[in-house]
Amino acid sequence: MSMLDSFFNKGFKAAKCKTMLKLTIPRIKLLRNRREIQIKQMRRDIAKLLETGQEATARIRVEHIIREENMMAAQEILELFSELIAVRLPIIESQRECPIDLKEAISSVCFAAPRCADLPELLQVQMLFASKYGKEFVAAATELIPDCGVNRQLIELLSVRAPSPEKKLKLLKEIAEEHDLDWDPAASEAEIYKPHEDLLPQRLASMGDDSYFSYPNLFTSQNSNVGSDAQSSTDNPFPSQGH
Repeated sequence: MSMLDSFFNKGFKAAKCKTMLKLTIPRIKLLRNRREIQIKQMRRDIAKLLETGQEATARIRVEHIIREENMMAAQEILELFSELIAVRLPIIESQRECPIDLKEAISSVCFAAPRCADLPELLQVQMLFASKYGKEFVAAATELIPDCGVNRQLIELLSVRAPSPEKKLKLLKEIAEEHDLDWDPAASEAEIYKPHEDLLPQRLASMGDDSYFSYPNLFTSQNSNVGSDAQSSTDNPFPSQGH
């Protein structure tokens, strides 16, 4: 490696990066196989819940399936990006700046590293790219600064937001059809699409009219006491003390 190459790669070890990426790829394949088995079992469990009329429990558990399927899809994207980066490491090593055609792959790996606890090697890869391109580059990816280059589908798949009602209902229907269940989704549709109500007024109302209206009176009396205390102290800033 020339002196110029050494300057471009302070702290960046291409061999270590390649090793970490090569360890990530088979780990993703192993995790995918495990998740596929788990998801099949979870789908069977939800089918039993629907069959026995336990729809409320099924609606909760279906969210776990969606999260697992999203993680599996996200890791498939990361597998492709890891393979691409490993092949292009000589190019990465020879250039000071991140190659434009590799920015999406590298930024996406940096973004996913702290969000994929079962792929610990990616954190090492993230640290190596921080030493190569600077902490600002990695921070832009992990914090999703505009133009950071992170793959949009990956962002969606690793989102911590709850699944949409449409997605939950669609999966429940798929599971029912897959297991030949005579299941009417009307009750779940009504529950899933039911607007959320503000529970605070209901809670206060249940305490009774007197207690409901006592709250503002309580605060008013406290404020009036504070005001009178402040006024008395203003009128006599140096109160006499008894001897």
